[in-house]
Amino acid sequence: MLQISAGRFFRPDISINERTHRRTVYSNGWLLDQTPVKLPVGTIIGSTEIQGISTAMLEAVDRLEAKRPDGTDDFLFATGGDELIDDIAYVMTFALNRTFSRNHDQVHRLVLREDAADRRGSAASLFPGLFEPQQVIHAADLDTLKQFMNALLTLAREDFVRVMRVIRNTIDATRRAIDDPTAAYTDLVAALESLSDDNLTTPATWDRYDGRARKIIDAALDGENQALVEKLHAAVLEAERVGLKRRFVSSTLARVSEAYYRNEAVGAVRPPQSADLERMLSLAYDIRSRKGHVLEDLGDEAWVFTDGAETVFEPTLRRILTLAGLWRLVRHVVKRFVADAPKTEPEPWDYRKALPGIVRMQLAPQYWVWQSDGFDAQTAEMRLNGVAEAFIAWGAGHSDEGIDLTGVIGKVEKLVPSMPDGAAKAAMVAIYALWHDWTDPKDHSPGAMNFLDTHADYLEAPSPIAFTVGVLSNRGIPEWTVDEWAELATARRTARTKGKETPLPTSIDVLLQLTTADELETAGRHDEAVGFAANAVEECPGHEDLLLWEKRLIAGDHDPNFNCHKFLYGKEIVAEPSEHNPSIPPDESCAAAEEQQG
Repeated sequence: MLQISAGRFFRPDISINERTHRRTVYSNGWLLDQTPVKLPVGTIIGSTEIQGISTAMLEAVDRLEAKRPDGTDDFLFATGGDELIDDIAYVMTFALNRTFSRNHDQVHRLVLREDAADRRGSAASLFPGLFEPQQVIHAADLDTLKQFMNALLTLAREDFVRVMRVIRNTIDATRRAIDDPTAAYTDLVAALESLSDDNLTTPATWDRYDGRARKIIDAALDGENQALVEKLHAAVLEAERVGLKRRFVSSTLARVSEAYYRNEAVGAVRPPQSADLERMLSLAYDIRSRKGHVLEDLGDEAWVFTDGAETVFEPTLRRILTLAGLWRLVRHVVKRFVADAPKTEPEPWDYRKALPGIVRMQLAPQYWVWQSDGFDAQTAEMRLNGVAEAFIAWGAGHSDEGIDLTGVIGKVEKLVPSMPDGAAKAAMVAIYALWHDWTDPKDHSPGAMNFLDTHADYLEAPSPIAFTVGVLSNRGIPEWTVDEWAELATARRTARTKGKETPLPTSIDVLLQLTTADELETAGRHDEAVGFAANAVEECPGHEDLLLWEKRLIAGDHDPNFNCHKFLYGKEIVAEPSEHNPSIPPDESCAAAEEQQG
């Protein structure tokens, strides 16, 4: 929101909608000068005299283009404003090491009370300055904030998003550290890791390689030619360099400047020494890994009674970074990243998908499957899935709206003759066949009979698409051999597992596995049938009819008349064909489907 409000993505000569948002924020910081302070985005206005927790007014102008890229008026005049104000508050918190938030209760819970007898165990003891009461904000502090925000706003979009994610996540981590210090520690390390860069990664020297691994390798190479030993050492170090841990350590160290050990360390309690930082970063990564992999919590030594110290003695690991140490390091590294990253000039960009409060959902198929624009070989399989879902929804009574695929059918007739064989062509033929089977003959395309005869193979050869047409039409399922059923269902299941399948409704996948189990059981291949029955149940977990059918099959009491239409449409008796709506095939079960065609 900050870059959008700053106008970095607006097209020239496009009118801008503007709306001013104002929110009260609570802070442990107090503006020494109560004059409104204009920031690169927003204005902060002090509201109260100095006290433990002060209030201030944050004001920001929400700016959005009045015209969409296609030239139409934009229906969105402004956002709600909370996200824009929150972004400003996050940046202020990060840059100034003072808390700013709209959340009254959270700030009052975290900021140390002025009359508190003991600061130990408080958020202020974990993060000095961030939650201390009555922190004066001087003009120089505000200049630093403006410089940081200006540099942040001129980052490339990808870098800006990356940094803002780190800022939000680390600040949120500090606010929940009292309740879950290990999770906060993990999030701070993860934030540093998210800024890792392969270009900054350097290999360790052999004498600084992991001692235990070094001993094992050196023992195995004992007596070998020195040239070979050095070559293997180099290979091991290069492999380690590209590893995630080394990438994290090297990138972080590369962004630590002299200021970290000098003016920025003034007033810090037991700040890290430069000779120890590499090892401490390695240990911090290990702590994060142990939490993520085996749910091991951070030892109490790292956060209990630290009194704001940035390093602490841990019995098994020597000195490690504390939460306070990680917080100062994150702030330093992010500021270096922002200062060093390439800056970009404003340029037009359709930012609308990045606006807050927008939830992206797929429309019900009946609202889009009829659109011929954009229908082509690349979208054919997805369109078939939508058509099948729309017909099932209509048959189940979930939709009362008719579906007119006339425009789509016209494109199928034009595209299919020149298309190569494949799933896209088969999907188009399937859409064509389903439409003509579900509609009144008077609405059929004049060349429908000839088209379907020409491409009949796509509806007869074993495939998930041919099965779909057979289930959802009066054509019935083609007669395939038992082995063909088994190969088809196995291939479909494999494709589903790998996520490379043609998209089809879940009910179709269930019935494919179930029908295969039926065929195998009838052929006396009981063990194989049980396996495919399990696939059917697991495609629709918890469905009582499927569970009962599977239970009977396993027990040797196979029911060959599973009611497919009840499973598809949720009812025993379905609507008759009408002049304006698709018809539903009249057969009642999978087993009866082939007997009742025509």
